[in-house]
Amino acid sequence: MSARDPVPDATPEPRTLAELVSLHAKLGPGRPALFFEDRLYDYAALDALIDGAADAFAAAGVGPGDRVALMFGNDPVFVAAFYGIVRLGAVVVPVNPMYRSSEIRHILHDSEPIAALVEAALWPDVAEEFLAAGIRTVAVANGSGSFDSPSSAERWEDLVRDAPPRVPYAPAESDLAALIYTSGTTGRAKGAMHSHATLLANCRQVGRLERRYLRADDRVLTALPLAHIFALQTGLNALFRVGGSVVLMRRFHPLAALENVERYRCTFLLGAPPMFTRWVAMPELRTSDLRSLRVVTCGAAPLRASVLEAFREATGVSVSESYGLTEAGPSTHSNSAGPVDKLGSVGPPILDVEARLVDAQGHDVARGEPGELIVRSPGMMLGYWRNPEASAQTIRDGWLYTGDVAVVDEDGYYTIVDRLKDMIAAGGFKIWPLEVETALLEHPAVAEVAIVGIPDADAGERPMAFVVRAPQIAVGAEEIIAFAARSLAKYKVPVRVEFVEELPRLSTGKVKRRELRDLARTLVTPP
Repeated sequence: MSARDPVPDATPEPRTLAELVSLHAKLGPGRPALFFEDRLYDYAALDALIDGAADAFAAAGVGPGDRVALMFGNDPVFVAAFYGIVRLGAVVVPVNPMYRSSEIRHILHDSEPIAALVEAALWPDVAEEFLAAGIRTVAVANGSGSFDSPSSAERWEDLVRDAPPRVPYAPAESDLAALIYTSGTTGRAKGAMHSHATLLANCRQVGRLERRYLRADDRVLTALPLAHIFALQTGLNALFRVGGSVVLMRRFHPLAALENVERYRCTFLLGAPPMFTRWVAMPELRTSDLRSLRVVTCGAAPLRASVLEAFREATGVSVSESYGLTEAGPSTHSNSAGPVDKLGSVGPPILDVEARLVDAQGHDVARGEPGELIVRSPGMMLGYWRNPEASAQTIRDGWLYTGDVAVVDEDGYYTIVDRLKDMIAAGGFKIWPLEVETALLEHPAVAEVAIVGIPDADAGERPMAFVVRAPQIAVGAEEIIAFAARSLAKYKVPVRVEFVEELPRLSTGKVKRRELRDLARTLVTPP
């Protein structure tokens, strides 16, 4: 479990995402690229799969600059489609498979894709939104066998089979490669524009840390959803950049994940807080052979110190906590970028990242004082899609304002201590109160509502609703929760509803969220 010497590898550097797999298909066609449910795809086989996807999208009229929506779980079909789209110079728009109608509708309306690929298991619940979006070609794929193709959509396997070879196209480094949707302070999802250059820059950054130099013999276990930028970049693109291997799981299962680490001798384990919480509660963590691991990293949300210590005690390997955000590509800080892991810290800035802590006027704060974390990095987004106002607010004078408050110690390690925004971090997912509040206000019995985060042992936080009932309308907490579940992803649904006579407000009318958070913590049992 010791780290390798941080010596740069001799692998040629890909110029664009389109070259990530094809480069290694030429250099080492028989090398393992992707393991998935007892199947092995070497680089030559994966490259052929990607070419087939690119041909199919090209036959459907997709070309440079066109957006293509991709709503698929972890599956080789997602991998092939993602790289097939960027080989055409087109733009991938990942849609989280957990999203519900209103969330999907906004992304499709905002990005205006001309084609879409949807997983068959999701299709019955999302067909209406995709068919109403005016998308020229909507294809459905199963990913794991035959199925009855819906008459309302194309069958992906048929498109791939019948597509003629496309005219080769070489995208430029500056070309847009992906729109990764993330919510902002308004709660409205915004598309972070990432080019080939920004995404590859962050792959280089996470692959060249002081204690984590990724190499061709590395294998990463990727159980986090590829529709999320953390897994997409650190658990896929960064490994293919160096010719490494990805052990892809359709979904996270704690025991199966440990078994896969043993079976495939994974060297790199990528996780989020709920995964580690599940592992440390299992006796199998102490009996599994995890000696192949040299790096274990946790991102997306803070991990409780007790869980970190329990994992290290059980396995002998420490967890390097990291930090990032979609707008930064995503990684900006990691304990692996420094000589040691510091409990509770997200580490120093990674390669080529500049970080500052500033006050409300944008002036640097004194060392040891909290301030808003701002960063400058080659992995930063180009801006928000069709939203110059939000872009200008987030990127100022070349610096990305994260909205998170941090402190930095004498060794240059950063610790996130608060949030300027009201975002709730739930197991690696971001929840914005306004979005949930807007959904609940559709219920006739809800006159006013405010959403705050409450502690949760597994996810870190979960949303809680304070509701003011409409006059003379009876409603219970269960009905409010069920109503929310019909329009929101599961992780956004409030786990508790508290009815109040009125919401505490400032003289300006703004809800006093801190007062509600304090009240919420008196009503729930701390983790």
